[in-house]
Amino acid sequence: MKLFTKEYTSDGGNHLIRSHRRGSVHILQFASGFKWRGLTSTATRFLAAFVLISIARPLPAATIIVGVSSNSIGFSTNGPVRYEIFRITQLMSNTLPQHPRAATNAGYRRMFPSEYIYTNAVFHSLSEDSLNYCVWTNFLAHTNGRDMVIWSQRSHPNSWPTNPPVVTWNKHSLIWGMKGMTALSPCWVGEGGHGQVPLTALTRRHAYTRGHGMGADGFNTYNAGRKAWFVAADNSLVEAIIKRQVTRATASTNGEHRDYTILMFDRDLPSSIEPMAVADSKELQRHYPFPTLGNVPHSVFQTEQGGRVSSGVPPLTVNTWKGGDSGSPNMLPLPGELIFFSGRSTSGPTLEMQRDIDELCRQEKVDAVRYQLRWTDLSKFPAY
Repeated sequence: MKLFTKEYTSDGGNHLIRSHRRGSVHILQFASGFKWRGLTSTATRFLAAFVLISIARPLPAATIIVGVSSNSIGFSTNGPVRYEIFRITQLMSNTLPQHPRAATNAGYRRMFPSEYIYTNAVFHSLSEDSLNYCVWTNFLAHTNGRDMVIWSQRSHPNSWPTNPPVVTWNKHSLIWGMKGMTALSPCWVGEGGHGQVPLTALTRRHAYTRGHGMGADGFNTYNAGRKAWFVAADNSLVEAIIKRQVTRATASTNGEHRDYTILMFDRDLPSSIEPMAVADSKELQRHYPFPTLGNVPHSVFQTEQGGRVSSGVPPLTVNTWKGGDSGSPNMLPLPGELIFFSGRSTSGPTLEMQRDIDELCRQEKVDAVRYQLRWTDLSKFPAY
């Protein structure tokens, strides 16, 4: 039991008396040299009384909710989102204190009712002309019977990477049949653990991955000669060999965050592999703002090293922020097409990235005009 101590003085403050409390009993301890002079001092008489009286410690009354009511009072908007506003009223009261006197003293049995009123915004709908509405209705129409597994089979034989991986598309995947899905590489020789540091094809000759941990900043041949694989919709494997790369893992001259690597292959990917279209992440945020109020559906497709894709909408979600997921593509699921706008914890496509792609082409003496990022036009959707 915890011991509580208070200190008092008597006889003009010359002598110290300590009062200890164990539970509900007070015990007096007189300081060394204290001389009992009878109950002549008011302080002494008061403290001595504590020796004779056991003081009960009543448990305080608790406040409880005895009723709740909810009433709709209107609507509000936040960007493309429409909320219904509810007025919530909680009726509060108190429990009876656990005190012996409560049985005989009506004052101890008094009730103290009160009200606590607040408002709550609940998602109601999306503006029908918004990009949010376009993505959400498409998501609802195409997720029945789908799951998060991208490939039903993805493994390395003992002879890998001399021999190619074994990969088969899952036709029940969230992304199955969407344009741009074949831009996802199941593996490459430069990955860390299986599925880590993934590649995403953005042109027929260039793939994206993270910038940090990929070597020195700038143009180099750090990964030259390493193999990467892509899978066509008919499950045929496509092998590509890396020639050179550009890595950006520091801020640009204008202070913009940069964290990406662009790898250039030795040849074009075949038509069976569709590079993913891109969108500027800042522009996307203007047209597809992330919700700041309430529980609003906001689907973003994100792959992860385990070979699954999270939709951002429960229950079709999975942890996509594990070590090694950096650079995994963040994708906007438009009707029938995936749009790349950034990597996991890494920066998205910019005009500077296109200039880096152009320079890689110049170094390999190929026509850069053939390898331009395919930008998605979002201007038909309202900005917020």
